[in-house]
Amino acid sequence: MKQFLSKDKLSIHTSPLCDVLIKSSGYESLDKNIAESNIEFEPQKTYEIASSNFFDFNQHLYEDINHMNSISAGIYCEMALITFRIFIWGSKGEGFEIFKHVLRGEEIDRLKSKEDIKEYIVKHLEELEKGIIETYQLDCMKSFEEFGKSIETRQILLTSILKNLSIENNLKDFRK
Repeated sequence: MKQFLSKDKLSIHTSPLCDVLIKSSGYESLDKNIAESNIEFEPQKTYEIASSNFFDFNQHLYEDINHMNSISAGIYCEMALITFRIFIWGSKGEGFEIFKHVLRGEEIDRLKSKEDIKEYIVKHLEELEKGIIETYQLDCMKSFEEFGKSIETRQILLTSILKNLSIENNLKDFRK
């Protein structure tokens, strides 16, 4: 099933906050490690920790080489919470978030290296791919073509696609 959004095609770009996250064992530890670092940090801002490359697809459907659909993901520090986010991009470069998961303390504790972070990101991208293929019930290439068409028409079957993710879209859990 791991045909398109796979580890061998994933590269991650990290920021100095990545090293702080790796040293941390939960939110209390993260807060302490950020305070002790020389990194400028404001809790209200969003900071990139580790982002993936763009997975481009459907370029073959467009005449202009600059147009294609894409998927990207990453781990961010947002409102002093660590989030995993998935974005999709239309052929004209407009993008929007389709999924956000706030990591819990025990999830942060399991991220002990950049390889662990890469594994975390790729695992959930592979689950997304499974959701796309199961939703459109076609081979990988045709499923991504249909997914790209749904991006362009903004008629994405998100409930069906996202049900394969083993983590929940839980930002609401942290907002009271």
